Amino acid sequence: MTGPLRASAANHYPWGNGCDGWRLVDRPELSLREERLPPGGAEAPHYHRISRQIFYVLAGEMTLKVPGRTLLAKVGEAVEIPPGLGHLVQNNGPEDLHILLVSAPDTAGDRYPVEDHAAAPTDVAHQPMDWLQVEYRQTMKAEERLS
Repeated sequence: MTGPLRASAANHYPWGNGCDGWRLVDRPELSLREERLPPGGAEAPHYHRISRQIFYVLAGEMTLKVPGRTLLAKVGEAVEIPPGLGHLVQNNGPEDLHILLVSAPDTAGDRYPVEDHAAAPTDVAHQPMDWLQVEYRQTMKAEERLS
């Protein structure tokens, strides 16, 4: 048993474009992270071969893009991403987005960019994911112009 668990300087890690994360549970079979994405914050489009993820919104509104769909999740809502599904999490809102991210097993060594089609699993049906990479690049270029 562990707990209580809390975000602190000891378990903090920076990621993405100005985003923050805190490792609350960090075991090979399971991870729980709290993450903060500032307005305009986003991750690079990717997928996991093995890990299943659940994103739970604590504050703000999460935009989650998968091939062919854009999902909006508000406070108290969760989205599950199965292994093999390309995805991109963004904060398009005016306030910080805070989420809990559960991964089982942990994603260490199991993160593949969507442009790496050679690494795509053959046992999972995929839709083309190139549009995620293009959209991510456009978002980053737009942010560079604003800076």
